[in-house]
Amino acid sequence: MNIVSLIILVPLIGAVLTLLTKTKEQARVIALVSSLAPLVGALYMIMQFDSLTPSMQFVESYNWVPSLGIYYTVGVDGIAMPLVLLAAIVVPLTIIYSWGEDKQPNQFFGLIVALQAGVMGVFTSLDFFLFYIFWELTLIPMYFLISIWGGPRKDYAAIKFFIYTHVASLVMLLGIFAIYFAVWAQTGTPSFNIPYLLEQFQLLESSLLRDSIFLALLFGFIVKMPAVPFHTWLPDAHVEAPTAGSVLLAAVLLKMGGYGLFRVMLPLLPFTGSPNLMITILGFIGVLSILYGAMLALAQTDLKKMVAYSSISHMGYVTLGAAALVPLSVSGAMFQQFSHGLITCLLFMSCGAIQHIAGTRIIADLGGIGSKMPKLTVLMLFGFMASLGLPGLSGFVAEFMILTFAYLTLPTYVLLALLGIVVTAGYHLWAMQRAVFGSLNEKLGNLHDITNYETLSMAILALLVLYFGLNPAPILGMMTTNAEQIVSLMAIAGV
Repeated sequence: MNIVSLIILVPLIGAVLTLLTKTKEQARVIALVSSLAPLVGALYMIMQFDSLTPSMQFVESYNWVPSLGIYYTVGVDGIAMPLVLLAAIVVPLTIIYSWGEDKQPNQFFGLIVALQAGVMGVFTSLDFFLFYIFWELTLIPMYFLISIWGGPRKDYAAIKFFIYTHVASLVMLLGIFAIYFAVWAQTGTPSFNIPYLLEQFQLLESSLLRDSIFLALLFGFIVKMPAVPFHTWLPDAHVEAPTAGSVLLAAVLLKMGGYGLFRVMLPLLPFTGSPNLMITILGFIGVLSILYGAMLALAQTDLKKMVAYSSISHMGYVTLGAAALVPLSVSGAMFQQFSHGLITCLLFMSCGAIQHIAGTRIIADLGGIGSKMPKLTVLMLFGFMASLGLPGLSGFVAEFMILTFAYLTLPTYVLLALLGIVVTAGYHLWAMQRAVFGSLNEKLGNLHDITNYETLSMAILALLVLYFGLNPAPILGMMTTNAEQIVSLMAIAGV
């Protein structure tokens, strides 16, 4: 079975069929069915997945342009499989949450499913040429989701999102071509195969070239995450995007940057000309993102913007855990990606529901909505507790692993990052106190609770956050094997 190709192709076909529909009912049903197919495929792959091997599984490879070393090659390992599952879970839940969307529903739902096809391609591509095509394809649906269904400053936010991420992608492309031509010149064999190029990287004679390639690729990935100081596009994109756009941006698209860290950057890092400098850069960026993102989140008056800045802070843990290069800190950083995808999905759905029902997201203008919206309050409070790292929920597992094991190699950075935990707890609890509890603001009018389809999608996310908080082994088991392989490269390189 060409299962990996199917989880890319089915949503792509589904996106086209959704765009051709005539009614809202047809559009959302076809989109939902198309998005559920990858979930079935991902669950099948997990049941067949061997967590004890770091090698690629479900590999498919076909000739494309063999004279240039371009092949259609896809597959998954412990780095990719959890993110494939994440995208397969989040997209259908987003469609269910947006079930009532009636503004150009065929285009709206079609773009969501097209985005799913793109990210599946990114997470499974084993050829840099194919990887880059899917990487760029994900920009198009998100750009239109923001520019058509966004808020008052949607055009500004959409263009800023596109320019930032596209320019970063072009710098990354220069890095890809640099390693491609350098390896071709050295071996006489052209190839865009990602594992092959990563292996050949250490044989390049010029340490300056190796450092330049590393930094070019790193720039493309950390802008997508995004890491401070390349983060300014994200709050604007989140604030102006429709709820579905914010959910997919935070839960799936940001994870592409983190995926690049584990798939490409860490295997290259030991063989750069200055590995210790690169580790310092990654550690500094991670801590800066954690602290700066948390402080900015604390200062926000808009609930959605607060969650946006919290995403920057939480993705900083991914960079910090990766920089530590301890097997359990790296696997913790991988788990942070998966966990944060579920939690931030729940949080942005909560913000969207408040905006739709109360007509505002300004924290000071809310107050007391818990008495009128009990279902939303419970689910939102659950998401906030998971985001601040409450034990028993998935966010705690990830951050505990990162901070505990990163301390072994980067103690100073971890001690600084611990300050972020205090601030994170502060802005979550303070926002909940002002927005949900206390006396009801009568100016909000007649409030009602969230709909059944909104409740369903948010409740499923909450249950998954709880399940993986109590039993992270099914996901962590896949990640740890690959994390150990990545860290073993440091010993090989003698770093």
